[in-house]
Amino acid sequence: MLPRALSGAEQQAITAGNDFALRLLQRVTSQQSGNVLLSPLSVSLALGMTMNGAANETQSEMQRTLGWGSASRADINVAYRDLMSMLPSLDASVTVKLVNGIWMRSPLTADTGFVSDARRFFGAPVSSQPTPRAMFDAVNDWGNRETNGMVPKVLTQEPPDALVMLLANAVYFAGSWRNRFDSARTTTTPFSREGGTPVTVPMMSRDGGYLGFRDQQLQAVDMAYGNSAYSMLVLMPTTQAIGPFVATLDTTRLRQVMTGLRPAGSDELLRFPRFSLTGSLELSRDLQALGMARAFDGAAQFPRLVPNVATKLDFVQHAVKVDVDEKGTRAAAVTVVGVVRTSLPVGYVFNRPFVFLIRERLSGTILFTGVVRNPLG
Repeated sequence: MLPRALSGAEQQAITAGNDFALRLLQRVTSQQSGNVLLSPLSVSLALGMTMNGAANETQSEMQRTLGWGSASRADINVAYRDLMSMLPSLDASVTVKLVNGIWMRSPLTADTGFVSDARRFFGAPVSSQPTPRAMFDAVNDWGNRETNGMVPKVLTQEPPDALVMLLANAVYFAGSWRNRFDSARTTTTPFSREGGTPVTVPMMSRDGGYLGFRDQQLQAVDMAYGNSAYSMLVLMPTTQAIGPFVATLDTTRLRQVMTGLRPAGSDELLRFPRFSLTGSLELSRDLQALGMARAFDGAAQFPRLVPNVATKLDFVQHAVKVDVDEKGTRAAAVTVVGVVRTSLPVGYVFNRPFVFLIRERLSGTILFTGVVRNPLG
């Protein structure tokens, strides 16, 4: 039971977020042959915060991709704010932490209206660092701290020279099973991989204490955490491979499964693998494929990010870790949006033979002069 009725904007936020979650899962799964780990909530919050700096076609594409349609900026911001406030408060026995932050490259400053929205609706402080490397290091330290060490270094690539801003979200979740598994019953069991030999995994076991669903295409269980506000829903196709199954998994099918869940009998066995998995993805290609190409283009429209500086998105880096054992689950994610200048200021690079003169400026007296054809001698 929710602590209060959802507002229209919050209901739209949840609907939009779940639609985006499944579309992002479908897209990434279609491009990956291994495990896929995502926090669509983290991606949505990071991009939703960034979207406050967008305008015109760029803003419209981002809104549609994130599932907001033609909603107003004000309604979207209020919905994000209320969702961030509500989720950590639903179950005192489960930890849910949602935090945001913004890092600028000094001496540049962010638009004052954008800063106001980021602080008011996303609780995002703004800080400055002198170089792209210092910005990366600051965000990595922040992500490590806010995820309790689960995501120690979200940014592992070299920072772009044109970097002017980083916008980040971190999500941390820790919940104990409402009905725990007995570790004494955990045994090593073969797990069938698609197109490969089975692997041996630690398989947990318990009887009852979960919800189940089965039809001709899949089987599903729902395992509650804490006081049952949060749960893990697990779906396994029985007639097709996981890729084609995910490709057809939409909100309608998900709703059908959830409404069909029924309490398992106390003697109904559940066996589920214990696992600890990490993943890291750069999502710009996936997001462009989902409809927000303009944001990454040289013609991107972000007038409310950095005054008098033309900018675009360069990357959306996403790192996730999920630990599942007999006691419960810990999961964390960090999403970082990298903003760069669309064109660097014209500078001076002396990478060919040159003439130099050391002179006294007032009189013009030349003290030394020379031609350098090879700086190494």
